[in-house]
Amino acid sequence: MTKELDFQALIRSPIGGVRVTTNRRGAVVSVVFVDDEIAEGEPSDAAIAAAQQLEEYFAGTRREFDLVLSPDGTDFEKRVWKELVNIPFGATDTYGAIAGRLGDPGASRAVGVANARNPIAVIVPCHRVIGADGDLTGYAGGLWRKKWLLAHEVGQQPFDFAER
Repeated sequence: MTKELDFQALIRSPIGGVRVTTNRRGAVVSVVFVDDEIAEGEPSDAAIAAAQQLEEYFAGTRREFDLVLSPDGTDFEKRVWKELVNIPFGATDTYGAIAGRLGDPGASRAVGVANARNPIAVIVPCHRVIGADGDLTGYAGGLWRKKWLLAHEVGQQPFDFAER
């Protein structure tokens, strides 16, 4: 089987560049923060639509995404990521609570690993997961971005990108 072609679109956000990658079926396969990168090839309609929704999110006019997602991961990771999209805009959840909803309250560390491997940042909102004690813990895009995203979602004035 040949690998599906990927289509990319780049946007500039208040917290740096964001690369959106979609497959040829039109599903989003990744959203990652990038520095000084150039998108390869022509973006597909799906990549443009995803980029537009992300721009609306960063502008404060979108709270939910309406996109087809196709992240690559294990069955467990995909179950975790499906739970993440249920965390409402402006809310947070804990690794332990997610593990409990998945039927394995002792799997909070495994949930943390799956959260860290999330290939679709922002749209699959892994930034909304915090430690049981309220600590922000890590974020693949950088903890400063996680702080910005959470502040943005609760209507606080996020800090300027240059202040990171």
